[in-house]
Amino acid sequence: MHRRTLLRTTPLLLLGGCAGGGGGDGDDPRVTDRDLTDTGECSEGDSETATVDASTTTVRISGCITGPNGCSVASLDSATVEGDELVAVVTTERDAPPDTSCTQALVYRSYAATIALDHRVTSVRVVHDTPSGRVTVTDITGGGDHGSEDTAHELDA
Repeated sequence: MHRRTLLRTTPLLLLGGCAGGGGGDGDDPRVTDRDLTDTGECSEGDSETATVDASTTTVRISGCITGPNGCSVASLDSATVEGDELVAVVTTERDAPPDTSCTQALVYRSYAATIALDHRVTSVRVVHDTPSGRVTVTDITGGGDHGSEDTAHELDA
């Protein structure tokens, strides 16, 4: 009887160890808090840009993203650490009741994001999820304050 119980639980124990339930070195940075505020309108010429300050464990990102209609506001889709790189994906979401009509024209929304980490990362990539697809707007290596001029790169959707 006990042998069957042991045979049923052994695979689960082995999978639990392989699934990352521990045993790591604990040195990989982790996101501890995140926030994004839509700060209003920005100009079309500033769309798909972002400025990053990664000089401390609190990474600050400000930028301008294109939204699909007049009810769009900037939103932080995700903030993840891949190795030693912070990847922040900014998108837009509808900020109006379902029965409200929205202008059917592209809008440009500025935002300010703050992402807190338990320790610094060596690089930051900011991706905008726009009506035209995902675009990398800033990709920096090293700490400090960096902007995005001509750094937009389209990603495969």
